Amino acid sequence: MTTLNKEQIQTLVGLIVTTQSDQITCDDCFGQIGEFAEHALEGRELSAGMKIIQQHLQQCPCCKGEYEALVDALKEVESQG
Repeated sequence: MTTLNKEQIQTLVGLIVTTQSDQITCDDCFGQIGEFAEHALEGRELSAGMKIIQQHLQQCPCCKGEYEALVDALKEVESQG
């Protein structure tokens, strides 16, 4: 049996409390992460669909890491061209 420490339990409870009925999967997030990154870099207002991506990124460390890497790459490309 796996035992969770206090921090892990708090993290899980936090995720449960913030779960919403219109959440998306990581695959869905990855499919739209490029568009979300462009919106964020251009400072455009987020549509309802993009806000769902934002919520997912706030809760999913894996997708957030991918998003941050993409933003860093886009910034690098922009600075070179």
